[in-house]
Amino acid sequence: MRRSRVSVCQPRRNVHLARRVGRPAAHLFAAALIGLAGLAANTARADFDPEAWGFYRDIKVAEGAEGRNARFEVDGHVWDHAAGPGLQDLRVLRGETDDIGYAVYVPEKVRPQIEERTARVINRGRRGDRAAEASELTVDLGESPPVANRLTLETPARNFRCAVTIEGSDDGKTWSTIRDNGAIFAFAGDVERRFTTVAFPDAKRRYLRVVVAAPAGEKPIDLAGATVFLETAPPASGLPMLREHPHAKETRTEQGRETWYTIDLGARQLPVSKIQFEVADENFARAVCVDTSDDDKMYGQAGSGFIFRYAERRYEKSHLEVELGDAFGQYVRVRIANGDDAPLAVTRIAVFTRPRYVFFALEKDQRYRLFYGSPEARPPQYDYARVFATIDRPAAIEARLGSPERNPRFIATKAAQPPSPWLMRNQWVLYTGLGVAVAALALVALRALKRPAEDEPSAAGKQ
Repeated sequence: MRRSRVSVCQPRRNVHLARRVGRPAAHLFAAALIGLAGLAANTARADFDPEAWGFYRDIKVAEGAEGRNARFEVDGHVWDHAAGPGLQDLRVLRGETDDIGYAVYVPEKVRPQIEERTARVINRGRRGDRAAEASELTVDLGESPPVANRLTLETPARNFRCAVTIEGSDDGKTWSTIRDNGAIFAFAGDVERRFTTVAFPDAKRRYLRVVVAAPAGEKPIDLAGATVFLETAPPASGLPMLREHPHAKETRTEQGRETWYTIDLGARQLPVSKIQFEVADENFARAVCVDTSDDDKMYGQAGSGFIFRYAERRYEKSHLEVELGDAFGQYVRVRIANGDDAPLAVTRIAVFTRPRYVFFALEKDQRYRLFYGSPEARPPQYDYARVFATIDRPAAIEARLGSPERNPRFIATKAAQPPSPWLMRNQWVLYTGLGVAVAALALVALRALKRPAEDEPSAAGKQ
């Protein structure tokens, strides 16, 4: 007698399905979920591991201060223990474990706005007698002259210093003095340095006449032309662009025809940006080279310049600083070339650094800390840094760093383990892959449900 298969086979089909699809699909599904979710989690958490960071500081915001963003200035202790001049190991934590985004802001020197004026040279020549001979040049700015306040002279002469007078006229006949104590200079040497721009009060004159006195004991220099322009001071940036850094130690030595000053700033990797001198001498011109180092042994050239001061009867002109851009180091070596002259009476050398400001999103009633001191940390990538240009920087709440604290969980031999840089840049791949895996597994399960189940011999049949 034939057995009915309805009541027996339907439940056994589910058993077959479980055997055929359930275990492998479940294992594959779980593995895909765990793997992709793990990658996504690692990517989202970046590389912060408290055991790989040596120091932390509380970020203190004034009680009751309200704002969407806050900022603090990086200090010497952070520079000294950071992974590098790029500060790539800084991490800002909200609460206990929330690694949040931030942006490091470096205030740039804002250049003045320069508007060149159309000026035609209409006269060049000499004036005066042999005892007071001078070069002369006149420019015409047109019938409706614009306002101007700077003039740069062009001359083929080298190695000169000359007094300059600027006169103005509306008709080319009646002249008045605009400035009578200007000066121009040029120094010939390994690198020629020229200072041939003369500033004067804002003037709206059709004609400008420039009178350049002959250098002492020499003939007047030739004038080839002139450029007239208006210079407008830039608006204040709101945050200090330079800060004078105190000296931990300073030594002076004479090295042949040079004087060397070695200045210890007390912390490694400081961003040295400018050197400024105070000198008692009245008339001098010296070339200066600046080197930096973190160990006082291996020095690299940071920049060079020229310092001078001329105090004459008709004018006094000085330039007593050397700009470097950014050169990083704890030690600054200043080398002043004396030639055959006696060393300068330098009374003070000021070293200026360019501050770094860290901005981050601020939430009320939250604790914030700065972690640093992880030599192997990679530069982080945050959305906040990408949108930083759009935030209102002056409105950011000013914060300050608390006292440095050693991280009790720090393990000196443990390095921060970065995730794959490619995954960091392409997190969408993880989530797309997860979606594809889920869809594929669902399709496999659906096909298995529709496939007819194979018969198994019943217990009665086996008998």
